[in-house]
Amino acid sequence: MEKVIWVIGSERKEMLEAQRRINSTGSMRALCLLSFSAVQRAVETQNAEGLSRISSPSLIIMDYQTAVEEDFLSISYLKKQQAFAGVPLFFMTEERNQELDEKCFARGAMVVLLKPFSKSGILRVERMAWQYEVTRNYEKVLQKQAGDLQAAREIIRLNQKLESRNKLLHQVFGRYFSDKVLELILEHPEGAVIGGEKKELTVMISDLRGFTSISEELEPESVIKLLNFYFGKMVEVITSYRGTVIEFMGDGVLAVFGAPLVSEEQTADAVAAAVTMQNRMGEVNAYCEEQGYPALEMGIGVHRGEAFIGNVGSEKVMRYNVVGKVVNECSRIESYSVGGQVLVSKEALNMISCPVEVHNRMAIMAKGVHKPVPVCEVIGIGGDYQCRIENVEFDVLKPVEEWIVFNLYRIEGKLVSEEPIMAVLTQFSRKRAVVVLLEREEEKTGNNEYREKQESGFYVEGQLEMYSDVEIFAARKDGRAIFNGVYAKVVECKENELILHFTHVNQSFQGFAEELLS
Repeated sequence: MEKVIWVIGSERKEMLEAQRRINSTGSMRALCLLSFSAVQRAVETQNAEGLSRISSPSLIIMDYQTAVEEDFLSISYLKKQQAFAGVPLFFMTEERNQELDEKCFARGAMVVLLKPFSKSGILRVERMAWQYEVTRNYEKVLQKQAGDLQAAREIIRLNQKLESRNKLLHQVFGRYFSDKVLELILEHPEGAVIGGEKKELTVMISDLRGFTSISEELEPESVIKLLNFYFGKMVEVITSYRGTVIEFMGDGVLAVFGAPLVSEEQTADAVAAAVTMQNRMGEVNAYCEEQGYPALEMGIGVHRGEAFIGNVGSEKVMRYNVVGKVVNECSRIESYSVGGQVLVSKEALNMISCPVEVHNRMAIMAKGVHKPVPVCEVIGIGGDYQCRIENVEFDVLKPVEEWIVFNLYRIEGKLVSEEPIMAVLTQFSRKRAVVVLLEREEEKTGNNEYREKQESGFYVEGQLEMYSDVEIFAARKDGRAIFNGVYAKVVECKENELILHFTHVNQSFQGFAEELLS
């Protein structure tokens, strides 16, 4: 279902650019409102005529400069509308710093974005809008965050018949915190104020692979049921290793280790939690099989650094949040992982005193960082943890004798290239494939047809490198299609040979795998 994003600002050129970038996703539609009076008319039209003319927003983005110039009239007016309760609010600014971020959060912003919106910014908008849509009918209390102690007091007042205040807090907030975190909050009620501190933390981000495609095939109720089961298993692991869940980002989890619970082994805790989470995916997939859902895979990134952590928001609505470069870099690390992987930055690994089992080492480019970030694929941790990813499958690749062409379409952001890179499948397993790029192989043989196609621009070299994401269309030698709509990440490059790790497959792929591997 198309999600409507209201964008409020006075600069027409900026509004048009924001509208263009939001609409380019294909899953969202931007409605630009250039003044406070336009906001009033939009709300009045919706109240009078429902959804017939102007759709209810899944998310509101407000230009901070415009908000200051109008003395935050639009924001105050929207907050008074009952129909808009719970709609996420973002601010967009020309620049960002801690002081400006705090001002935005104090006005109720959940996220602050730089304009014009980057690809990651648009992805954040899309994820938050999607999360709001699938949960909008849930009780408001489920949207509360860890720091909302003011709401806890209100719940206590409305439930005076319960035996005690602490009993009620355990019943309500036990769903959000581990017992240790809850006891810490009860012992330090001064935590119910806006503000925080700068600390060195370990950040962990996990994300399901191919879940967006899977969710489009399921009913909304089934998607929520599946996500709740998955989140339940992951949160149980995170809290058991003294971690705190900050946010559910669509089908992903943002968690921190080192606050509010202090741990001298915060990074080791995070790595052990990540390894255990990968093992818990066995339970998640057993549930998926029982329900008739496709199997799921999860990638995880772990990083360490300084960040601002604490309560942000207003006196009435607050949330416990973490802000800093380490979060953005961790998100980048996670994006390079494939299903079943735990990628940990070398910087974080250097802070672990117990043995860590590393399968692979690599270097990635993080946005805003001028040199590669060294990361390691971790499959186990020793010491007091003694856990290892179960059934680690560095699976055996089977040689393929039949001539099968993989047409590889590179994915940049959400755009899929129109020109394929052609390759021949040489080895195959359910998780990986080895392919040889046709153009490079044919160039060695001096194939005239290849030279003509190359001169005509049909083949383009250098399009794929390590960590490129591709969509695959596979066909036999006679041109008969085998499957399409399968996605993979390039995990290794050797001259004209690529190793692909499948990140999303479908029934056609499964049938091909059964035929080839039987």
